[in-house]
Amino acid sequence: MRTAALVTLACFGCTSHYMPRSPGRVAVSMIDGKPVYIRDGRVYEHGVLGGGLVEAVAGNRAAEAAALEYHDHMRDGLIELLLGTAAMTGGLTYAAIQAVQTSPDGNGNANAHVSPAPLIVGLAGMVIMLYGAGELASAEPYRWDAINLFNDGTETQPQLTPPGYTARATLHMRE
Repeated sequence: MRTAALVTLACFGCTSHYMPRSPGRVAVSMIDGKPVYIRDGRVYEHGVLGGGLVEAVAGNRAAEAAALEYHDHMRDGLIELLLGTAAMTGGLTYAAIQAVQTSPDGNGNANAHVSPAPLIVGLAGMVIMLYGAGELASAEPYRWDAINLFNDGTETQPQLTPPGYTARATLHMRE
């Protein structure tokens, strides 16, 4: 009961009624418990993988590159996290079933022999899952870079992308 009340509060209690009035700037706010970007009075929803940020900073190439990098980190991290979780769960479950089925008494006791393949798949899945979680965590600075680059108006500088950004974001920008 208490958990349901907390979930309800989190969903409906996390709404901001503040509407930024700074033209030409991107602001972050919360509507219905979800992050949104506001630019010139227009609201851009964040979306599952942060696609709304790309739309919110459109028109500034450096900010777009950072927003695309954010989106790519979110997408890649989520895919790696899900695939790694599936591989780890599948591999370790298969290894456990194999261990129970090969034991003499059927209870997993005595000399159970488990093939190393499912254990390797399970461990590889764990590594991929952890890497995906790191990829998701590393996306956040790119979000704030995109917002700050847009708000600072770096379009007047001749540089196409900020230092340290990969060519991957630049390629998406030109497509």
